[in-house]
Amino acid sequence: MSKRKNKALVLFLTVLLALSSFGFSALAQQDSSSVATKTEKFIVVFKSESLPSNYKEVIQAAGGEVTYEVAKIGTVEASTSNPTAFIKTLLKDRNVISLAPSIELPLNLPEVEGSEVVESSKEASAIINNIWESGYQWDIEKVTNNGASHAIESGSKDVVVGVIDTGFDFNHPDLKNNIVSGSKTFVPGTTDAWDAHSHGTHVAGTIGANGSMKGIAPNVGLRAYRVFNTGGAQQVWITNAIVAAADDGVDVINMSLGGTRVVGQWYYTDPATGEKIRLGGEAADMVAYNRAVRYAVNKNVTVVASAGNDAQDLSNPAKLADWYNAYLHRLGLTAYEVQGAAFKVPAQTPGVITVSATGGGFGTEDRLAFFSNYGNGAVELAAPGGDLGPDYPNSSADKFLILSTVPTYLANVSPRAKRAESLFGKGYGWKAGTSMASPQVAGVAAAYISKVFKETGKKPTPSQVQTHLQQTAVDAGKVGYDANYGHGIVNAFNAVK
Repeated sequence: MSKRKNKALVLFLTVLLALSSFGFSALAQQDSSSVATKTEKFIVVFKSESLPSNYKEVIQAAGGEVTYEVAKIGTVEASTSNPTAFIKTLLKDRNVISLAPSIELPLNLPEVEGSEVVESSKEASAIINNIWESGYQWDIEKVTNNGASHAIESGSKDVVVGVIDTGFDFNHPDLKNNIVSGSKTFVPGTTDAWDAHSHGTHVAGTIGANGSMKGIAPNVGLRAYRVFNTGGAQQVWITNAIVAAADDGVDVINMSLGGTRVVGQWYYTDPATGEKIRLGGEAADMVAYNRAVRYAVNKNVTVVASAGNDAQDLSNPAKLADWYNAYLHRLGLTAYEVQGAAFKVPAQTPGVITVSATGGGFGTEDRLAFFSNYGNGAVELAAPGGDLGPDYPNSSADKFLILSTVPTYLANVSPRAKRAESLFGKGYGWKAGTSMASPQVAGVAAAYISKVFKETGKKPTPSQVQTHLQQTAVDAGKVGYDANYGHGIVNAFNAVK
């Protein structure tokens, strides 16, 4: 695809869905005339990785109220109606490192729906009851060498993947036998981890479906950690879920989600006075993510995350910071500004295996998906994430997307969803994104951990898992490591043979 077409396509996607790292963008629209009178929420990070005994009093004395806490990483979310006084007071407290705005972020995917029903590669006169053998799962076929890895190692319930996402359809026939107890929700106002969106169920199917569909590791254990409803998530919900999953003893965490954070400083401009106030020497949101991931890795959890869907070069943090500031302002968040280096999180958090997305399948060459982030030193591995074919936008087809499980109880309202139902019945659908690539890697990690555990009685460390997956990946693009594919496209057969 030409660079001109690529740029036009990325702009088109941004207008339609405001692409994010997996996909986050701010929900709340703010303008400078209203910031002073609105209740603002901030992430507050304390110096100790556990909350001080008087943390509520500290927040209250600054004119705020604690709205959420993640005690094991020394982080709270707090609201205030006087941001300027709140920031200044807290930064005088010797126990506080810094603050950052707590912005609700929605879960988005690249726009691949189209306005009409797009014909697939095959026609079916009746419902296809065995999707795995129908040829539609090009992504799983590629990563497992047409299922050859399944015969060697398909995972076990001794290895659990925690999916931090929108939740699961717990009754889905292809998932229910692999879902282990202990799923949780971190969304205030919800009481369970049932999927009201479809994203988490789709991710789970890629990791461990075992029915009409097959996942990468079709016998692995799955557990849901719900941080999205139908709308957005707060960062504190996500970091809390990371800590909880680690405490629950999961072996792999998959996060098909992300946003932009800074290694530098956040600034808040008082709309009444124009005063610009630094929110601390270190970006609180980045500190919180670093602590949460480190907490998980120290408990022997392999953490996998999507690189994001902004078509951005993640190896240029200064340029990414400029992009992010412009992005915030387009959303009306004019009171906030970042200075310094910007990074995608959790993708670029130390200890995370970051995954870019490829297109391909059906006789076409592997290619970086048009939406995928990339960058030297920023991507460890690549995996199929789907796109609309090598000739898009001149032509497109369902077959180049990623087919997986979706909730059986949600209405299929889009043309593409209706097309999937006509072929496979309820409970299956196509998506694309680095969100679909990350669970491919999480599934391979789970299969490899299962194999080592069966053979030795011990589970490999996260660094051992990452090294092994990188060493057994299939090289793509330039010989050796490159900006688009990292160490190559993950391969389950090579990892477990």
